[in-house]
Amino acid sequence: MEYHLPVMAKECAEYLNLRAGGIYIDATVGGGGHSRYFYEKEPEIRLFAFDQDDEALSQASKTLENYNPVFIKSNFRHLRTELALRKISAIDGILFDLGVSSHQIDEAERGFSFDKDAPLDMRMDRENELCAKQVVNEYEVRELRRIFKEYGEDNLSARIARTIEEERRKQSIETTGDLARIIEQVAGKGSKESLKTKVRIFQALRIYINDELNALSFALQDAINILAPGGRIVVLSYHSLEDRIVKNTFRTAEQDCLCPTSIINCICDHKSQLKVLTKRPVLADKEELQQNIRSRSAKLRAAEKKGE
Repeated sequence: MEYHLPVMAKECAEYLNLRAGGIYIDATVGGGGHSRYFYEKEPEIRLFAFDQDDEALSQASKTLENYNPVFIKSNFRHLRTELALRKISAIDGILFDLGVSSHQIDEAERGFSFDKDAPLDMRMDRENELCAKQVVNEYEVRELRRIFKEYGEDNLSARIARTIEEERRKQSIETTGDLARIIEQVAGKGSKESLKTKVRIFQALRIYINDELNALSFALQDAINILAPGGRIVVLSYHSLEDRIVKNTFRTAEQDCLCPTSIINCICDHKSQLKVLTKRPVLADKEELQQNIRSRSAKLRAAEKKGE
């Protein structure tokens, strides 16, 4: 079972400023690569590792078998509740490594990739009821168009939605291959642009089915709130929708006042919570780009909690 190499592990550890006895969260532990690197750098940390994927947690437990993390099967949107249940009210650092792991893509039956014909699924947590097959076969054209446009940002969203409706009248759309062929009817086949369109449509479905952007917005604010003064938050994002949410959340948390400029005296009572450490996103260096293909699209942003 292969999981991806941890992206920018060195940079993540440096920005987290790991210290002995500190409480740290790996909000998306995956195969455990980042967490193992953190333990190697500072063995005396207390680590809580979240993931909603049973297979990821199983692999992480093997990767981290020489250490003592607390594994939590949960989406990071429940971060604050899960930590409260374990009597953790403040943390010293948290990493969010967003996106789909290489293992999830490589496991054909998960339905994340159009390169391997498999049932249309795309659920990160297999206990969830909604899957991609239901969406493409049951949703109205208008809603499909909205999902593709909002979460995939593809200009062919409307045409692809209409073509899906036409094809599902003939027979149910069952597999990733079925959906990929429908997209190719509109976008063509074999060109870079057609490939990008397939990536965007599959991405849009995955984001929608797993409610990824709402979960991210909610979890980021919770993480900021429970950071101890001097605590760090680090986020690795892999597409513009995620990065925009991270950038805007950090920017808002850094500001002292959110009132419109027309209001002379502040009435919002908003206080700055963060100091942003990365005015521009950090990108992987040349060496990592050659060794780790996932790092090509990665953007790292980090911030530090201000004192009370």
